[in-house]
Amino acid sequence: MNNNERFERLYNELEDLLRVKYGLDPTSSAIYFYETRIGGPQAKQLRVLRELRNFMVHEKKPDVLEACMATEEALGFLERMIDDLHHPKLAHNVCIPRDKILFAVKSTPVVGLMKSMLERNISHVPVLDATGIVYGVFSGATMFAVVSADGRMTIGSETTVAAFDAALPIHKHIGERYWFISRTAPIEEIISLFGSTMKDGKKLKMLFVTENGKPTEKVLGLITPWDILDDDVVPAR
Repeated sequence: MNNNERFERLYNELEDLLRVKYGLDPTSSAIYFYETRIGGPQAKQLRVLRELRNFMVHEKKPDVLEACMATEEALGFLERMIDDLHHPKLAHNVCIPRDKILFAVKSTPVVGLMKSMLERNISHVPVLDATGIVYGVFSGATMFAVVSADGRMTIGSETTVAAFDAALPIHKHIGERYWFISRTAPIEEIISLFGSTMKDGKKLKMLFVTENGKPTEKVLGLITPWDILDDDVVPAR
């Protein structure tokens, strides 16, 4: 069995699994349905594979098939998608666990926090209240909002996160959005949330994972778009 034959078999298997999962009509394109459902990088990769498959099916000529051969990367991508449908990943499987998260509180010195952010290549840090519940988020946008509003603010060794309190609460972030999800939320829901654009124009920057997806619960982990990006390349040659 060559790569193209394996590709068609895997593609058809994925289509069948998606049709069963979502109760789709036997004649519908389950791959196309799934593309529109999840959006983002994974949907773009699926679109490439769908176009490749249609080309193979409708142009079954020796010279065409010789010029268009599915790669091992494309086959691996399909195999992983099929495996994910058989063994779906949940939020707690893909999140950064609590013990690896850089947190801050209002009394945290800003200069030291910024150094830690640079060292760990982190742009957003959750700020906890006295009970360990998320109070807000400290980020570059937070600093910009406060400094630009004050006009004369300086940051020194004694400056703490509390100095930026006016912009810390989640609902006060301009252009940024944060969400809470349960630990059992499926990966496709997570992908869909990051792939969608909110009506108010705010971009989803981070998902906080809690037991039941409530902001009144302690954080078990967090998810950023980078944590769910699939870096696999699915070219055809």
